[in-house]
Amino acid sequence: MPLTPVAELQKQMRERIARCRRLPESETVAVARAVGRVLAQDVLAPACLPHADLSAMDGYALPEAAAAGSVWKVAGESAAGHPFTGSLNEGECIRIMTGAVVPPCCRTVLVQEHTEYADGCITLTHGVAGRANIRYRGEEIAAGSRVLNKGRIVREADVLLLAALGLGEVAVYRKIKVAVLSTGDELCEVGTPAPSEGCIYDSNRPMLMARLAQFPIEIVDLKQVPDNLEDVLHVLDDAAQNHDAVITSGGVSVGDYDYMREAVIRLGAIHHYQVAMKPGKPFVFGQMLQAWYFGLPGNPISGFVGFDVFLKNALWQLCGAEELPEPLRFTATLACDVRKSGGRTEFQRALIRMDEAGNWLAEPCGAQDSHRIYGISRANAYLILPADSPSLPAGSRVTVQPFDGAFL
Repeated sequence: MPLTPVAELQKQMRERIARCRRLPESETVAVARAVGRVLAQDVLAPACLPHADLSAMDGYALPEAAAAGSVWKVAGESAAGHPFTGSLNEGECIRIMTGAVVPPCCRTVLVQEHTEYADGCITLTHGVAGRANIRYRGEEIAAGSRVLNKGRIVREADVLLLAALGLGEVAVYRKIKVAVLSTGDELCEVGTPAPSEGCIYDSNRPMLMARLAQFPIEIVDLKQVPDNLEDVLHVLDDAAQNHDAVITSGGVSVGDYDYMREAVIRLGAIHHYQVAMKPGKPFVFGQMLQAWYFGLPGNPISGFVGFDVFLKNALWQLCGAEELPEPLRFTATLACDVRKSGGRTEFQRALIRMDEAGNWLAEPCGAQDSHRIYGISRANAYLILPADSPSLPAGSRVTVQPFDGAFL
């Protein structure tokens, strides 16, 4: 079976999900709790921003442009939250504070540093042009304009925008329900006594649930499933009927005891199997009844990398997102030689750092075998080597992708 290139599989998954997904229902949440949720409708500005003509400086509001040396009588004051409500006679101005409403009778604001005050009057030490130092009503956002699109993942900065417009609530998609399970008779649960000979702790399932916590997802832990087809079929059938997506760890290779792939075929369809990637070649993408299926390999690093490369954007799509986040990638210089085998895109665990000259350096973080867990904890980035890349000497330019949370 030919291996599918990474970019091609990402494209296939994105297109199939976009074509076949069922969007979640919507609900309303407080704006302050909307970060990380997906907008279920466009957000239209209920008011202008700024809401009125406001002063950009502490100074004096004048009815017209004025020349240096002119004298004006101070007839009142406008402070933030306490606008001036009177009227001005010829030759009068008002004291005004930053953020205060500029009254309709005034056309410009002079900064206080350009005045001299004495006996209730100011003398201008510098001239002021018309329309100076005023933030005009609606100059940033007009009432009724669209400020955020349906399908946007709400960011912290969006909360600032929404609150500034006076919005206390926003419509978002409800959390989707995702089941997580692992398979393998060799697995034992974390938190139990040390495993006997031939057994290992199930590290993949806790890792997957921890990584799912960043999404608007209700996580359902289905624990471990024994290595036999009937048990796997029973658990997957129930999961497919009651969840929006199912993520499994292990059982997707071609061994005699890898039943997960066979069970998925019986319950639905596999859209893809095997990708030209290292680590993580055996990756299964399919559907069972109404649930999407993502089958990650049992090797822990393969599952970790597969989550980053394929599951992140697929899950955001299922949550209703239209503006999918792109991973941050940039070029760095290799600080040492790097070995690369042919035919597959490699995601090597790496350490990146900036030297004194401000240049990014990168080097692999230990051995790259897919069972080596310590390296992924020590690493802070992926070193991404294209499928056709040879082994590279120190000094070569390479693409790196920092880990989430590894840098401020």
